[in-house]
Amino acid sequence: MKQNPFKKYLAFVKGGILETFSYKFAIFGWLIGDIVQVLIICYLWIAIYKFSSTSIINGYTMSEMLTYLVTVRIVGNLVMSSDSFWSIGEGIREGTIANSLIRPLSYRGQLLSSSIGTFIGNLIVFFIPLYIIALIILNATLGVPFAIWYNIIFFLIACILGLLIYDAFNVIIGQVSFFTGALFGVGLAKGALFSFLAGTLIPFSFFGEKASKILELLPFSSMSSLPNLIIMGKYTIKETLIGLLIQLGWAIVINLLANITYKQSIKHVVSVGG
Repeated sequence: MKQNPFKKYLAFVKGGILETFSYKFAIFGWLIGDIVQVLIICYLWIAIYKFSSTSIINGYTMSEMLTYLVTVRIVGNLVMSSDSFWSIGEGIREGTIANSLIRPLSYRGQLLSSSIGTFIGNLIVFFIPLYIIALIILNATLGVPFAIWYNIIFFLIACILGLLIYDAFNVIIGQVSFFTGALFGVGLAKGALFSFLAGTLIPFSFFGEKASKILELLPFSSMSSLPNLIIMGKYTIKETLIGLLIQLGWAIVINLLANITYKQSIKHVVSVGG
């Protein structure tokens, strides 16, 4: 009987889940830093709305803005669960990439499977409890309604597609280490750029109508903005389905691009560690 070709990658999925459980306290440290940043930003926006002449700024009431700022960080940490970028750099630096390449498995498949495992681990350990706690607090203090069941389903689909897009970008950008041997500076620039383009810092509507429409069509919105607005109920079902179709298209295109560039870049691999 022919073996399931995907079964051999389950070990990497399991490894990603177990790694998340192993380093959960270290990740909690990062989350505390995010919480402090969110609190500072929330106080800033409370002051902005307090002295504003209108209760709605660029389509957001104060409660909607605070909800967006709180939940977008939680959503972003879930979708951006891929470790492929740093895994490639570490493999080059320590020389372990040679072992990964000689396995009878796709290196790209190994990276993606591990990222899926990390995504599942983050969903269980961090997203579900943190989102529930945040929503309970927002509901009690600002009257923010709980998410509708079908928006939760659409949200999960959007998060999975967002992960596929983010992981593909990580692989594409991570290939820089095939030539430089290091990724630290590139990683800082990538994090800052993606946070801006993904809508993690501020909703797209604040950039103007034309710019926001362009940003919504770009693949970066899949990493934070789109999933967050879906679960907030800011989109109709029709708008949600259109957004998911655009996501799916980007996921296919960028993963194909990642595979093409990988096949070319792998020829230049030089293992400097080991």
